[in-house]
Amino acid sequence: MRPRHCLWIIAVLLAHPAYAFDWHSWDTDKSTRETTFLPTCTGPYQISSADVNGDGYPDLIIPCRGELLSPKLKRPANDQLTVYLNPGAKKGTPWKRMDFTVGFGPYHSATADLDGDGIPDVVVPNYQSNDGRDIAILYGAKDRKKVFEPAAYISIEGGHFVNDYPLMDDGEPRYPTPGLTSVAIADFNHDGRPDIVAASYQSNFFVVLLNEGGRKFRQIRFPRQAPPYDLLLAGPRDIAVADFDGDGELDLAFSMYESNLIEVWKGDGKGNFSPWRRSQAMGRIPYHLKAADLDGDGRPDIVVGNRSVSDNVVLLKNGLDRFTNAGSFRLDTPKIGETTADEIRDVFLADLDHDKKLDLIAAARASGKVVFWKGTGDLSYNEAFVDRKTLLFPEKGPRGIAVIPGAVAVIFYNSSEVGLIPLPEK
Repeated sequence: MRPRHCLWIIAVLLAHPAYAFDWHSWDTDKSTRETTFLPTCTGPYQISSADVNGDGYPDLIIPCRGELLSPKLKRPANDQLTVYLNPGAKKGTPWKRMDFTVGFGPYHSATADLDGDGIPDVVVPNYQSNDGRDIAILYGAKDRKKVFEPAAYISIEGGHFVNDYPLMDDGEPRYPTPGLTSVAIADFNHDGRPDIVAASYQSNFFVVLLNEGGRKFRQIRFPRQAPPYDLLLAGPRDIAVADFDGDGELDLAFSMYESNLIEVWKGDGKGNFSPWRRSQAMGRIPYHLKAADLDGDGRPDIVVGNRSVSDNVVLLKNGLDRFTNAGSFRLDTPKIGETTADEIRDVFLADLDHDKKLDLIAAARASGKVVFWKGTGDLSYNEAFVDRKTLLFPEKGPRGIAVIPGAVAVIFYNSSEVGLIPLPEK
């Protein structure tokens, strides 16, 4: 039987004693010097990790958005995804790069076995889709040397997309609709098949694609286009999937980029969702968020990175009747006007030192920082993450984070690279 949460995400809590280390004596300068840099496709925008070729080692998956140009152009953005295959235990063997076409402006990715053939597939939402290629699916190839088949594409149904954000001087949309920015995969209706959920930042909705088997999906759009009219506030940007209310059904948390809020929608176990809670992001422009039970009380908490000049990662503790602010963790980047308005671009939770407590990582594009905090498991205000460590990569533009055994993988937007930051061995 397949696990219900069929996410194919690397297990960051693996007890790997060879990589347990003393956080307090961590030589971050040494880790910076020993970082290995590998080239990617142009403008890498997100990174995730999964074993895509079945050799037992986590590989790296990197959609590359590039610069967003006019939607009137034939090529309005980059349309590539870079995969780096892990050499595993083969010492001296380099990571193998493979590039795939996935549609214009790929923002994000998630991995799961969608078609039940035992081979992982990758789903990519495209923000700058001006040709109907809203979602790309790279189905795993039976020829494992090829890794993936050529992309299959899904167009978001229903039409009537409202382009709510900036127009060009001539009144035309700067970006095409629906403008998808994030995707997650999980079994939302208990049928044993992984489903897809994608957020439309540009048009203020999210869509659930229920997996009907045979590589077919049934789309449900939220808020619904017919009564009852639920309200989703402006700018859904990123998605976290968890059972936030403890009823055994998966729910969805969204960072609301334009509203400075976190919205949680309650799932009914049949693929339907309805509004449940709204919470302040306690900062400006919430971008990426992650969910995990940080204090062991059985309720998933939320961390969110606020991209703008508030320059903070906020921890929202999941209480019985609300989310409460359990801390604001700052990078302390010196500010000159709005120079850090493009700062925190990703956050990640992982047990790096294997003490069974999740640690926090943030990628800061404007200042070139990758920042680490040690997790304590104590959700008293500002006590959850301590002993901040900073690695500096000037002008490279850290943009996204993934964790693999023994290293933290970081993509750099400005230099189109992925860096493998070694974690110190015990």
